[in-house]
Amino acid sequence: VVSTQSTGDDPDLNSPLVIEQPKSSSGPAAADAEAIQMLCAMGFTEKQAEKALQKCDNNLERAADWIFSHADELNEEEEEVIPTLPDGPGRYRLRAFISHMGSSTACGHYVCHIKDSQGRWVLYNDEKVAVSVTPPKDRAYMYLYERY
Repeated sequence: VVSTQSTGDDPDLNSPLVIEQPKSSSGPAAADAEAIQMLCAMGFTEKQAEKALQKCDNNLERAADWIFSHADELNEEEEEVIPTLPDGPGRYRLRAFISHMGSSTACGHYVCHIKDSQGRWVLYNDEKVAVSVTPPKDRAYMYLYERY
């Protein structure tokens, strides 16, 4: 017969284990400034870093994981900031583009099309400069815009 009574060596052997929770003050602990800086260096906003650290008891690794796991939730909370320009709305028009002429990147060369002051597209191809009737705007590698 096995006795369930404690043996004298350990009087609380059969008692349930009680884990004491740390006493918390009025709310979650303030986020650690160094941890915020490290999360911001990873590309997160300060607001996202603070929230994640508070949710994860200032554990940096858990906070980074928490941000990735709650990205949709954080993005919804972000306010949409529309920058205002002191000199009017930001409107742009295509001014030039660079494209590649040739069967592959291993052969051929790059050319540039620039819109002149009369609105014509001008092709710059090494030493040859000519008006381009149908410039290949959809095949460019780089587009250059000007603000107006």
